[in-house]
Amino acid sequence: MTVAGFFAVEFAYYWFHRFSHTVRWMWATHAVHHSSREYVLPSAVRLGWTEFFSLGWTFFAALVLIGFPPTVVAVLLGANLIYQFPLHTEAVRRLPNWVEAVFNTPSHHRAHHASETEFLDCNFGGVLIVWDRVFGTFRAEPHDRALRYGLVHDLDSRNPVRIALHEWRRLFGDIARARGKRCAAPTLRG
Repeated sequence: MTVAGFFAVEFAYYWFHRFSHTVRWMWATHAVHHSSREYVLPSAVRLGWTEFFSLGWTFFAALVLIGFPPTVVAVLLGANLIYQFPLHTEAVRRLPNWVEAVFNTPSHHRAHHASETEFLDCNFGGVLIVWDRVFGTFRAEPHDRALRYGLVHDLDSRNPVRIALHEWRRLFGDIARARGKRCAAPTLRG
């Protein structure tokens, strides 16, 4: 059950993370994590306060509904998040090719955090990078230059409340301006 649980949590995490970038309601919480212009270890724990409302937890609740014990899901998800903490560094360059082929590494996660157009919405894996390779969302970090981090449209604030709620404010502002029309989200990473 633990091995199957590991792969199930990894699969659910991939889709949770991918939707957190591509569904604006979920992005409103996840944008907090991408708001830092510096790529350092504390970026790993820069998380949104509104996860309950953005419904990301439903991806993991689904695992419980199909029969995985809640404790197994919680422990494996916790281990997944602990694994990701040291990925938030520029100190570790590339790892051996076999590691880079299977696992999420600092190199892969740097590309994920880049705010440049060609790197938006890629490398969603938690521990494994294989789902990105299977579903076509993998992008390799460039060898020849540094990446720019943060949001597409920088948030110039150190106020934690503003950082936590800025994307919700933008979302509801766009809804109010839409006045019955479909609310467009030009670039979620903004």
